[in-house]
Amino acid sequence: MGEEMKRLCTICARGGSKGIPGKNIRELGGIPLLAHSIEQSRGSRLFEKIAVSSDSQEILSTAKKWGADLLILRPDKLASDSAAKLPAIRHCVQEAERMSGMRFDTIVDLDATSPLRTTEDIRGAVKLLEERNAPNVITGTLARRSPYFNLVELDEKGVVKLSKRSPYPVVRRQ
Repeated sequence: MGEEMKRLCTICARGGSKGIPGKNIRELGGIPLLAHSIEQSRGSRLFEKIAVSSDSQEILSTAKKWGADLLILRPDKLASDSAAKLPAIRHCVQEAERMSGMRFDTIVDLDATSPLRTTEDIRGAVKLLEERNAPNVITGTLARRSPYFNLVELDEKGVVKLSKRSPYPVVRRQ
């Protein structure tokens, strides 16, 4: 699997969650949520460096405690609720390359809020990316619920309506 390639794992973890304050450092299974991604990336044995990007010193301190190699302080403009993730990843990669003096061939961004992935998932995604010379690989999982039941949007009058209507009757399946 292209072992000569230099790989960087980025983990972008904002401090300003409104839904669950402090979620990235709250414990899940006895360790901070963020630590799951750090341990999975370390356990995959694929990465020269693991970089954590955050606007929160508390998150960066937690990342250091759990073994992140590079701690990247993210500018506020890249850490707002409305900021896109790609610029945050780009900033993290640029800072990681500057700090480490390395140039990375493969970048893998792990969401801190996806702690149930396995090291095999990571290795499989990187293998797919590198063997197929793909520009990127995005993972997903099957929905637990049908979008026909719960995907809604506002119409032009401001009324909530189902976004996707089934051409067939949708019945509950146990």
